[in-house]
Amino acid sequence: MPSTTDGCPSLTDADVDELAFEFLHSPYAGDTYLDWRLDQRLDGFLRHRGLVRLVEDGDAYGLILNRVMAYIGELRRRR
Repeated sequence: MPSTTDGCPSLTDADVDELAFEFLHSPYAGDTYLDWRLDQRLDGFLRHRGLVRLVEDGDAYGLILNRVMAYIGELRRRR
């Protein structure tokens, strides 16, 4: 991720796509966590990967969550 002026890496659109794709192909998107809400699953996925900064950044988290939901919708339409 490219760096911003405050020293924290910025999140690009490609980064959001990659994280959403990786989440959807992780155990957090499967039956193991079926009883968890989607936001809890994404939170766990990001924390497990050491990306607590993204969990705590409401804007970044919202972007990722929205992309995950868009991909879920697309996958359902393809079925």
